[in-house]
Amino acid sequence: MSEENKTVRKKRVRFSTEIMFIISVLFCVALSITYLVRYNNIRSLLQRENELKEKIEALERENRHLKQNLDTLSTPEGIERLARERLGLVKPEELVIYTVNDSVATDTANQPQNMGGSQ
Repeated sequence: MSEENKTVRKKRVRFSTEIMFIISVLFCVALSITYLVRYNNIRSLLQRENELKEKIEALERENRHLKQNLDTLSTPEGIERLARERLGLVKPEELVIYTVNDSVATDTANQPQNMGGSQ
C-alpha cells in the first residue's frame, strides 16, 4: 500500500504544479491586459493635453492680436480710419469721387471679332 500512496502523492504534486502554472499564466495575461489598457489611456491623455496646449497657444495669439487692434482702434485716428474703410464715411468738407470700372468694356473691345470666316 505504500506504493499506492506514493503514486497518489505524485499525482497531487503534479496536479498542483499544473494549476499553479495555469494560474501564473492567467495572472500574466491579466497583468498584460491591464498594462495595455493603462498605457492606451495615458497615451490618449497625453495627446489630448498636447491638443489643448496648441489650442491655448492659438487663443493666446488671437487674444494678443485683438488687444493690439483694440489699442489701435481706441485712438481717434484709428476710429477715423475704421469709419472710412469699413463704413465709407467722409468728412463734410471732403469730396468723394467714384470711378467706374470699365475693364469689362475694354475686354470686349479688345477681342478680335470673327466676320463670318472659317475657323
